[in-house]
Amino acid sequence: MRRISLVLLLALAIAAQVSLLPALRPLGVVPGMLLVLVILLGLRSTVSQALMLALFGGVIMDLSSGSDFGIHTGILVLAALSTGMVRRSGIALIGPLVAIGLVLVLTLVSNGLSLANILGSLSLGSAGTVLATLLGELVINLTLTLGIRPIINRLVPDESALPTIA
Repeated sequence: MRRISLVLLLALAIAAQVSLLPALRPLGVVPGMLLVLVILLGLRSTVSQALMLALFGGVIMDLSSGSDFGIHTGILVLAALSTGMVRRSGIALIGPLVAIGLVLVLTLVSNGLSLANILGSLSLGSAGTVLATLLGELVINLTLTLGIRPIINRLVPDESALPTIA
């Protein structure tokens, strides 16, 4: 039952990321729900499950965006692989701090290329607007992380807590 619930949650998240969230645009930005889900799934489950979501969700986002094909897939795959590196490094995954840190860094990375291209040609007022938009996206993504984390924790068993066969 948990697997079916998780698949439904991921399907709803992909549908919301592609259709609903761009229409709503809270604080003037499109939240990175799939980025948050890939990070939370990667920290809680196996990297292969996070990579499957990253590839599937990223390709759908790239096909629906119409610009910069591959950028969404690349960022989501980077997020999945980053969670694998964090899990293998032995960092304690208790609490939301690791997830918040990864969401913060990867949100900045995902917006870094756009900001680097835009900031050179903007006036000071426009640069402030761009940075305010980035801050809004950070706030929304971190809020999503804290809101979705209990749901993922309930639906996905912690792979690091399962006994392993030596």
